[in-house]
Amino acid sequence: MYVVSVINYKGGVGKTTMTANLGAELANRGMKVLLIDLDPQASLTFSFYEPDDWRDRLRDGRTVKRWYDGLRGDDPAPALGELVVTPGPANAHLKGTGRLDLIASHLQLVDIDLALARGVADGDEYDAELFRVRGSLDQGLHDPALDPYDLVLIDCPPNFNVVTQSAIIASDHLLIPARADYLSTLGIDYLHGNVRELVDRYNADSRRFAKIRRHHKVAPGIAGVVFTMIQLMAQRPIAAHQGYMDQVRALGVPVFATALRENVTLFATNTPRGVPVVLRDRVTAPAVREELRQITTEFLANLQPVGASA
Repeated sequence: MYVVSVINYKGGVGKTTMTANLGAELANRGMKVLLIDLDPQASLTFSFYEPDDWRDRLRDGRTVKRWYDGLRGDDPAPALGELVVTPGPANAHLKGTGRLDLIASHLQLVDIDLALARGVADGDEYDAELFRVRGSLDQGLHDPALDPYDLVLIDCPPNFNVVTQSAIIASDHLLIPARADYLSTLGIDYLHGNVRELVDRYNADSRRFAKIRRHHKVAPGIAGVVFTMIQLMAQRPIAAHQGYMDQVRALGVPVFATALRENVTLFATNTPRGVPVVLRDRVTAPAVREELRQITTEFLANLQPVGASA
């Protein structure tokens, strides 16, 4: 099972759109895919469930917040497998034997960082607790109920809090959607450096706190940067976008050859819920659907080195 975090410090880059459509296309190709929504905005969750449906069926007991709450010791944490739901409309559009499941988010997940740190002293006790929480999702994903999944895609919040850090530690790869602009370019370099620092610290703490959790080295790779909301001229990115794309390549970070063009329907917040664009037979921009499929093919190719070395 591969675990991939979809991450960017900057919001509004199409991160959730990419997660939903990538997961849907992979499931359409026969894979069993689990999406985990760690963003308190819950945009990924609401792309599959109406807010009223989420409130009535998921809010009180079937979100990832219940699992993170369990880390505090207030109530026993459920196994992650107990929180999985299957969005009906999306799965009805799948071909073959694939499946697309979800662990939903909660709007109060925004408070979890402070809650997890509550009552923890400074010094070694704090470091040990932080290490435990950072490695919690990695441990939780070893739930035997999740063994059938080929891939887990984690939609991370646009920050570097402890919830995001737990996703990074649990991941084999990171996928970075980005717009071709100054802030996105700057953020990618900053994110890359912070990830390296986090991983080095976690691996050092893994030896230091071996009594808490069996030591193992984590080393998430970068699956690549995929540029979104690109404006085209003569089927090529406009010069302003191309310049920023070249700057990211100069950082030494892998960049997907296929970029996702700007499309009002795809990136709108009021699009019909339940079925990602890549699964819809009738879309206003078939070129966008084809780009999503090409990105999926590149994504799978970029994961192969880890599989080959395993």
